[in-house]
Amino acid sequence: MSTRQSTPALEEIVASYVQYRKVSGLKPLDRSHKVYQLLSHAGRMSQGLLTQGLLDWWWTKRDTEQPQSHFARVLGVVPLLRYAAGRWSVPPMPAMPERGRFPQHIPHIFTDEELAAFFQACDATHKPRRNRESLLTELEVPVMFRLMYANGLRPNECRLLPRECVNLRTGVVRVEQTKGYVEHQVVVREDMLKLLAKYDFAVEGLLPGRKTFFPTTQDTPHRNDWLCRQFNYAWYKDNTARATAYDLRHHYVVANIYSWREQGIGYGLTDRLLALSKSLGHASISSTLYYFSLVPAFEGEMADPLEAALERLAEDTAI
Repeated sequence: MSTRQSTPALEEIVASYVQYRKVSGLKPLDRSHKVYQLLSHAGRMSQGLLTQGLLDWWWTKRDTEQPQSHFARVLGVVPLLRYAAGRWSVPPMPAMPERGRFPQHIPHIFTDEELAAFFQACDATHKPRRNRESLLTELEVPVMFRLMYANGLRPNECRLLPRECVNLRTGVVRVEQTKGYVEHQVVVREDMLKLLAKYDFAVEGLLPGRKTFFPTTQDTPHRNDWLCRQFNYAWYKDNTARATAYDLRHHYVVANIYSWREQGIGYGLTDRLLALSKSLGHASISSTLYYFSLVPAFEGEMADPLEAALERLAEDTAI
């Protein structure tokens, strides 16, 4: 005899799934997640129910989609559907589409002139309207991208940053919602700390008692497409090279590696590698080593010191 309950509306399924993730210690879902997008469409297309027609529609490739983005959109709801299938009688999932291949993005290493133009554009007024949304954008954009540039945070780590994780007294920023569940922390410099404090005071006047450090007017994190739009708006105002917000993190790492030349290549290399890897939230040193391929000038002179440093790390670190 089946022990499955009658199938509830998709909203209830999603709520149960979100609670399941919470008690299981899994990363919470952003409101822009594909699960919530599916839920929104269900309200308009299937009276809020998880139907075969809804799934077939979700699985259909859009004319504007590439194979890889189509696959990613479908994959985003698969864990939810598997969760539901184990508890209720739900429609079967269609076959997964072809994955396709994402074009490889070569990180852009910024010039001083490009960065100056970019941050000048970030500081410029974005919209003529003086409502709360535009005021928040004007405050957030210059600070968010400077934090990424100065401390190597990933775009999503900045976007999802809770206010309680930013210590404006010590300058310690705890990064909890991150790639691969590797929580870490960074310490900002004094000038960045002053900027964060000034920003926090201004935003508090617009959104008292907020929980999100870079909030929307509803005190929720911004969507990823919002962050991409803000970066593109500022970047392409005076620059033409292809770049993404994530390249600010790449630049931070490469700039750190270049600075080691001035301090002496071999001196303290082991400690520097460990400190850099931890500040980036990398699960292993191997992820950090990737960035040496972006510094071809170091390929010869760093080979021997790097090999020696890795030998010293081998006993305590999983490469």
